[in-house]
Amino acid sequence: MKRTLKIIGGILGFIIVLIVAVGIVIVLVVDKGFIEEQMRSALNRHVTIEEIDVGLLSAVSGIEVRNVKVSNFKTASQLEALKDKPVSGRDVFVSLKSFTFKLQFLPILRKRFVLNELVLYEPVINVVKSKKGTLNVDDLLKTEPMTEAEKKELKKKQQEEQKKKAGATESRPLTADDIPVAVSIGKIGLEKGRLGYLDQTYNQKFAVYDLDALVYDIDIDPSSLKENNSLSLDLDFGIKTVGQITSGSVKSFDIGFSTKSTVKPFDVKTRKLDPEAAIKVGMPYGSLTGLQIFEKMKEIEALTRYIGKVSFLKDTVAWKDAFVEAWYKAGTVKLKDGIMKTGDFDLAYTGKTNVFNKNTEATINMILADKYNEQIRSGIEKNVKRVIKGKLSKIVKPSMVVKEAMKPLVNKDGKVYLGYAVTGKLNDPKTRLVHPRLPSLESIARKSAGSAGDVLKARAEEEANKAVDAAKQKAADEARKAEKKVEEAAKKETTNQVKSLKKKFKF
Repeated sequence: MKRTLKIIGGILGFIIVLIVAVGIVIVLVVDKGFIEEQMRSALNRHVTIEEIDVGLLSAVSGIEVRNVKVSNFKTASQLEALKDKPVSGRDVFVSLKSFTFKLQFLPILRKRFVLNELVLYEPVINVVKSKKGTLNVDDLLKTEPMTEAEKKELKKKQQEEQKKKAGATESRPLTADDIPVAVSIGKIGLEKGRLGYLDQTYNQKFAVYDLDALVYDIDIDPSSLKENNSLSLDLDFGIKTVGQITSGSVKSFDIGFSTKSTVKPFDVKTRKLDPEAAIKVGMPYGSLTGLQIFEKMKEIEALTRYIGKVSFLKDTVAWKDAFVEAWYKAGTVKLKDGIMKTGDFDLAYTGKTNVFNKNTEATINMILADKYNEQIRSGIEKNVKRVIKGKLSKIVKPSMVVKEAMKPLVNKDGKVYLGYAVTGKLNDPKTRLVHPRLPSLESIARKSAGSAGDVLKARAEEEANKAVDAAKQKAADEARKAEKKVEEAAKKETTNQVKSLKKKFKF
């Protein structure tokens, strides 16, 4: 027992010494000034850090860096002049409220990588495109020209790679067995980020706000892949225009996006990297002003001649709880089962768009709110009164035509239902009404007039028949009256003759 306790005590003592040693290294190396200088040299930008929270137990508790600011590109002389000075608020390229790195040290001894947190909090990035077409990030993307030695080394590596490819039938895919340790990560990514983009050529501004991009609950263990093979991914943000867009398919917008995914990175049977993902994409809120597709829908002559002004398509469309399934490959975006609900209509859409040439094909179906039924009836009635003229106006009433004109517009629930097809370029689309097939109001009026004429003819025939029957009845009555008079006269004459005879023969 004593020997066992000594062994346990020795192991614990070794672990504590190791943690303290790592903590001392962190304290000595992770210094605010040192990190600032390293970032300045690597980025060619002025960098300031307010505070770095490190200590002897940082190997366990983690490291936190607070209030980091990075300027736009600076020359060596400018960096020297800015030393020990704050980054100007008008020159901030990136700012960061805090950065946390929390790695569990002890699980590493058990061949398990456990990272509690690696998160950037409230990062702010300002991207600017100049009138010359350059970006304020271009300097970060440029590489230094290679030396002759580096060129030779690169050529040698390329030749070796070609030999490997020539000798191999196919490259071996990544498998779970290539991961040397079990991996467990709490969350990694950024929270409450903001991205500003200014295009000075068109003086257009865009803003991405409330950006949360987190990969979390990562649990991968090659030794028990069936039970430990999952991660979750959330991407939430809002994007809006700052001011009005001077060109494009929309004037302004403010849209929220929310994507939640559950992913199984590896196939359990083959153990290959073959992700299986369940994804939900939504737009929980949003508004668009001057959407070109809607603007073209307003101009469809077949509809305006029928119902008048298209009042249900306003300049600004606002919605809640919109969802769509999206797929992207080789520049083509396909949308399926799209749903959008507004105060004016419920909209369903499917289609595809090429992000390079802007060609689009889409179907859009709308069910209008009940409040528009009466407005549409009123619009139809105004147009009907324009087409009912002359003799037609004496035969048919506008209300008869309106009643018939509403029938193709409404579905079985009595709601106005419209279907559109969209083709062409996004910024200049072609739209047409595919449902319903609207007849002209003139044809409906003539049909109604024909129906009214048939009714009038039937009524006239009925009245004529009634008149003939009445005349016949009157003639019969007159004949009966005449017969009765003749009968009464004959009876009276007979009575008088009888009286005369009686008197003559003195009965």
